Amino acid sequence: MEYVIVDTSSIVFGFEFKKDVFEAATGRFHTHKQLISAGVLAELSTLAENRGKKGLAARLALAAIKYKKVLVDNSTQHVDSWVFGKSLEHPGTVVITNDTALFKRLKAKGVLAYKFTKAGVIK
Repeated sequence: MEYVIVDTSSIVFGFEFKKDVFEAATGRFHTHKQLISAGVLAELSTLAENRGKKGLAARLALAAIKYKKVLVDNSTQHVDSWVFGKSLEHPGTVVITNDTALFKRLKAKGVLAYKFTKAGVIK
């Protein structure tokens, strides 16, 4: 199974700029299943309690995840560790993250890692 793993950083970043990373991922990687971890949901839920742009972005993201029926892995592992391990476990998996340190670690291991831009483009 090939997945598009979407990290919290890209989800929030996109919704802050009124861009949906899940829509962009569907358009670019239409044969992959979109996947997040339970840790991503927890991070978004915590952020959603905040006022302001990040809180609103997190609330919109949670609604989008539910509406689009994004697959959720029930892992309780730390999000970055889960993303790293899951992407290595499933060759052909794509990761979208705006976390620069995680992005570099993934690229160093040959994982197909991308960032999400303000314009809503996966690069």
